[in-house]
Amino acid sequence: MKKILLSMTLTATIVLGLAVVNWAKVPPPPVNQNGGIYDTTFSALTRADCLQGAPCHVSDAVLVPRHHNLTLPPRQLSCYGDPTASPVTGCHQLIPDGSGGFTFADFRNCLNCHSKTPHHITTAAQQQDCKFCHGSFIDNPLDNHYIPTYAKSSVTPETKWRGNNPAVPQNYGGCMACHQAALAAPDVGPKDIKSNADTHHGTGLGAPTSVTGQPIAVGDCTWCHGGQPGDPTFLDIRTCERCHGVKSLHNIQNPQGQVVTGPNVVPGAMPLGYGHVGNDFDCWGCHGTFKKYATDPSPAGAIVPFVSDVSTRALIANKQNALTITGGSFTNQSNGIDFTSSVTLTNGTTTVTVQPTSITVSEIQANIPALPVGTYDLLVVKGDKQSNLTRIAVIPPLAITAATVSGSTVTITGSGFGKAPPTDVSTGLGVFAPDGSQCAIVYWSDTKIVVTSTVLKAGSTATVKSLYGPVSRIVTAAAKKTKR
Repeated sequence: MKKILLSMTLTATIVLGLAVVNWAKVPPPPVNQNGGIYDTTFSALTRADCLQGAPCHVSDAVLVPRHHNLTLPPRQLSCYGDPTASPVTGCHQLIPDGSGGFTFADFRNCLNCHSKTPHHITTAAQQQDCKFCHGSFIDNPLDNHYIPTYAKSSVTPETKWRGNNPAVPQNYGGCMACHQAALAAPDVGPKDIKSNADTHHGTGLGAPTSVTGQPIAVGDCTWCHGGQPGDPTFLDIRTCERCHGVKSLHNIQNPQGQVVTGPNVVPGAMPLGYGHVGNDFDCWGCHGTFKKYATDPSPAGAIVPFVSDVSTRALIANKQNALTITGGSFTNQSNGIDFTSSVTLTNGTTTVTVQPTSITVSEIQANIPALPVGTYDLLVVKGDKQSNLTRIAVIPPLAITAATVSGSTVTITGSGFGKAPPTDVSTGLGVFAPDGSQCAIVYWSDTKIVVTSTVLKAGSTATVKSLYGPVSRIVTAAAKKTKR
């Protein structure tokens, strides 16, 4: 009997959200890696993977201001300390160089500090607030969402799959119809795709402690498992539904694969292979039976939106900024109702909700109002659904308004210079002459710097390298004081 291979987009089962990509395997397995979460483990990732289009990270241009913002309230971390300590004492660890000075431990490799996934040691994760990062791709175990209590039937999805011949199982009727381990392939993605067991265990949530020959100490394993290994409830679908419930699973659909002529994703009318509710064939993947939308309308409602990228990760503080967000399912139509999205940004004390100036199924353009300095959580919200989490750094406006020299003293005024770099450590921050020589700092504030230099003259260029980037200006001669 020919295998039935159905599709599901990604549910939130692992440790790191990656951007939407153009790979497509229709029909799966393995599942298309084109929305939600990439089916791999933290240990399989490299720094390059973290920076390759991940919604939270993207590039050093994002990570530098985001980490530097940790020195501001409310965190106010020191620049220097041990990033592997608990709690963290600072980001840049100093190592004696043997001659009375110091060098930095390597801080450009994320994995040196984040040797384990940092995502599931957060307060939100430990409180089982999964939606904080994963959005409505997942349910929170403690939010009292709907989980069926009636007896399972032949159409209830299995945690693996089912088939008529156990020796040659037909891949339908469960999660593993699509979510299977596979080696990287051009039509799936550049990283190995792991099994459901590996991805869930790779989160670091509820990792069991055990002693050889002794029973496993279940601990937080009960978040995912209904009992001890061997117990009939150990891999029960009703336990899985604590996180992957009816509501979340029936609201995942990617418009990829279809030429979208209108603004909407329409559940039940999309090509197979790109979601949970795109095509009857997709329904068969989970349930092992057809469900005709013509007679039984989709329960989808608002489809979960997802963010894959934004036009900039660093907004200038205290001014309006234009922002373009790309992703998918920003609009959809279900049961004759049109659903559209708004954008929410919050840093815990300041929250704004912005209506798009332009919106399509895959792009939002919005004008973000003036915000104070900080790191903001950005979510696309549509009805009762929210996207995966991405973050935006709001940084001080960095500018030099004047740079004047009098003798060997150079005075620079402007904004966004941040904290003064230390004088006993070579940081790469400070004021530099065109030949690369560093000027001696006399005074440093957020709006004014005074240095001495024998190189900087009128007509030469002074460069300030601050926590928030470099900025340059031509030096002019200071006006001579007139005697009275």
